[in-house]
Amino acid sequence: MMAALPKTHFRHTGIYAFDPDLVARFYSRWFGLVVSDVGISKAGHQVIFMTGDPEEHHQIVFASGRKPEWPGANQLSFTVENLSDLKRLAIAFHEAGVPILQQKDHGNTWSVYVADPEGNRIEVYTPTGWYVSQPTWWELDLLSESEEAIRDRTQASVQAQPGFMTREEWMGHIQARIEAQRAAA
Repeated sequence: MMAALPKTHFRHTGIYAFDPDLVARFYSRWFGLVVSDVGISKAGHQVIFMTGDPEEHHQIVFASGRKPEWPGANQLSFTVENLSDLKRLAIAFHEAGVPILQQKDHGNTWSVYVADPEGNRIEVYTPTGWYVSQPTWWELDLLSESEEAIRDRTQASVQAQPGFMTREEWMGHIQARIEAQRAAA
């Protein structure tokens, strides 16, 4: 009998855009979202992270580079409660033959990316307790690394980044920006 899988919660989606700035302004005006980070992906695409919830670094992500033949959806993202649950789920995916596309340490979160039966990309992640500017992509091996090794390496990496802060500090900053955005609307 297979052990019970960790409970997941749907949290955000990523969307490819022809003009991420235009789309971000739309979501800011009509849905009160604020930009939580802007950066350039390893592929050279502009990435805009937006949220309306100080507990979520982003609820929607817009990435440039959309081609006319591509659908807009990039990925669906779910959370689990902690690193132990994420490791357990990654191992279960591996053992069941679910294609693991990537495992990444984003500084803010640890993530595993898998494909559903039709090839749609799904991210499952858990917060680390720290904040660094996004996008950040460091290597991670949930299948073989210990939780202690993962935590220690992430902590050392994030503390070396400009703008590093705790998740709680970041939540306070983004809450103030959300309130200012809503007051201006």
